[in-house]
Amino acid sequence: MMLDPDDEQIIRDCRAAGAVLVTGDRWMKEAAPDVVLSPYEAMQKGLDEAPQDTPPEAIENLKGLIRMTPEQLSVMGEDANNTWMVFQKYLRLKKEQAKLVRYLRVEQHFTWRAVARRCALLWEAPWGANQLAGMCICKKAAELLSEDFMKEPWN
Repeated sequence: MMLDPDDEQIIRDCRAAGAVLVTGDRWMKEAAPDVVLSPYEAMQKGLDEAPQDTPPEAIENLKGLIRMTPEQLSVMGEDANNTWMVFQKYLRLKKEQAKLVRYLRVEQHFTWRAVARRCALLWEAPWGANQLAGMCICKKAAELLSEDFMKEPWN
């Protein structure tokens, strides 16, 4: 398992503050089970620890985590799709780069963010630890190696 330095710093900050980090990221959960909760664990923790006099609407908000309007979801989805399309259009890998990416993801168990960050540093690219960049890098690498980045052993 390999977390990128951003993930490691987030975990350190949470531990120092006595806070929890809520994410669905499996690697983060495995790296810091004492700090990281899944969204469902966080929701249940909030419900279990809510004081008796908690207003019903607050309880309902906990049950729904974050309520978003269809318009907000649509904007988020559109923005993510546009970002993905830019990476798909402009990102090019050579076979040797694809082999490195496979090593990072499959052998070293890098998260998509960690793949993006490592490749950005190695290739002096501007995307940093962008998760969509990491997904696209893995997709392109897997395709070059006649594999599927959404299936084992990639994912």
